[in-house]
Amino acid sequence: MLISAVESIGGGTPREIANAHTVFNVANALIFLPFVNQFATLVTRLVPDKPDPRAMHPKYIDDGLVSTPELALSKARMEMLRMASRVRGMLADVLPAVLDGDIDDLADVEAMDDEVDGLHGLILQYLGRISQSKLSEAGSDEMMDLMEATNALEAIGDIIETNVVALGIQRIETNVEVSDVTREVIGTLHAAVFDAFDLALVAVTQKDQAAAHQVSAMKSTIRDLERDAVLHQAERLVVDEPNRVANYRLEIDLIANLKRIYYFTRRIARVAVPEEEQATL
Repeated sequence: MLISAVESIGGGTPREIANAHTVFNVANALIFLPFVNQFATLVTRLVPDKPDPRAMHPKYIDDGLVSTPELALSKARMEMLRMASRVRGMLADVLPAVLDGDIDDLADVEAMDDEVDGLHGLILQYLGRISQSKLSEAGSDEMMDLMEATNALEAIGDIIETNVVALGIQRIETNVEVSDVTREVIGTLHAAVFDAFDLALVAVTQKDQAAAHQVSAMKSTIRDLERDAVLHQAERLVVDEPNRVANYRLEIDLIANLKRIYYFTRRIARVAVPEEEQATL
C-alpha cells in the first residue's frame, strides 16, 4: 500500500525515496497522535523532574501561629538562626577556598548562598504575614529587629558569594601565590571577624546585650588589624616579585570585603540592644 502510494506520486527514483520518507513519517504521526498524552505520562513517571536543590522549605516557620505573634516571632528567630548557620559555614569555608582551593571548592561556597537567599525570602514573607496581626509595640520592635538582622545576614552571604569567591577565581586565573606572611595577616583579620560574627549570633538569638557590646568593642581591633594588613600589602608592593600588582589587588580587596562583613555583623548585633542605644554601636 505504501509502495503504490509512493509510485502514484511519481518523479523518479530519488523523488520516490523522499516521498517514501514523507509518507512514512506522516503515517507514524497519524498512528501515534491519539496516544500522545499516554506517552507523556509514561515518560514523566520514568524520568521525573528533579527537585530544585535551591528550593528551601521552612523548618520552624508555622503559619498556624501567625495569629499569636509572640510565638510566631520566636519561630521566625529560630529560622533566622538556621539561615545564620549557613552564612557561618560560608564565612568559615571561603578563606581556605580563596587562598588554596580550586574552582570546585569556590563553587561549593557559592552554592551555599542559594540556601541563604531561599531562607531570606521565607523569613521576610513570614514576617510580612505576622505584621498583618495585631502586634504590641514590643512585638513591632522585635519584628523590625529580626528583619534588619535577616537582611544583614543576607548581605554577608552576598558579599561572600559575589565578591570574595570572585577573588578566589581571580587568584586561580592570574596564578597568584599568597605568601605565608600574608596568609597570617589576613588569617588573623578573618579570625577576628569570625569571632565577632559568632558573638553577634549570641546577641541576636539570646537578646544578649553584653555580647552585642563586645561586637561593637571589637571595632578598634578590626581597624588595627585592617591597618596592619594594608601596611603589609603596601610594603609588599615595592618588592620585586612576580605578579606583585595582582597580589596586591587581590589581597587588598580581600581585606576590604572582610571589613564589610564586620560592618554587617555589627548591624546584626545591635538589634539586641534597646533602640535608643543602637546608634552608639
